[in-house]
Amino acid sequence: MSKPFDYSKWDKIELSDDEEDVHPNIDKESWFRMKHRSRVEREDHEAKDRERINDEMSKATQRIKILQRDLQKIEKRKAEDSDDDSDDDDIDDSEAIKIEIQELELANKRRQAKLDEYEKNKKLNVDNMFQVKEERTVINASAGKSNYTPSGFAESTVTGEEVRKEMEAKGKTQD
Repeated sequence: MSKPFDYSKWDKIELSDDEEDVHPNIDKESWFRMKHRSRVEREDHEAKDRERINDEMSKATQRIKILQRDLQKIEKRKAEDSDDDSDDDDIDDSEAIKIEIQELELANKRRQAKLDEYEKNKKLNVDNMFQVKEERTVINASAGKSNYTPSGFAESTVTGEEVRKEMEAKGKTQD
């Protein structure tokens, strides 16, 4: 049996054609403006939230690096010193640092899951569906030239010298 066609890849596309069904008491233009404004506001909110989450993740990552350096210093100090008095303090500090590192890593995983959810549920529309890879403008060199005389007649593209040479060439071939 043949497989039915899977249309699910178009589920995330948000088109203005979807907004054609408007209540008769609502002006179509106003409806389009409202839908556009709500879409732009939603995208701005998501962009700000993504930026905030990325900032929090970078701060947490920096804090993790600092804590790991402190943990290495404590381990190094523990290996160098052999007196039993400060070992209890170092153990308490190292345990607290390990717990804080685990909490920060867990928070970063939750933040990354939130970012992944935003990306997974992102609706595509005419503004964000495509990206311009190359943009260039080509101007024809003869675009500024006019093919008409000031009186409005078309100018000849052949000069008088070229016409004379052609006539001479034809005259020689006719002999």
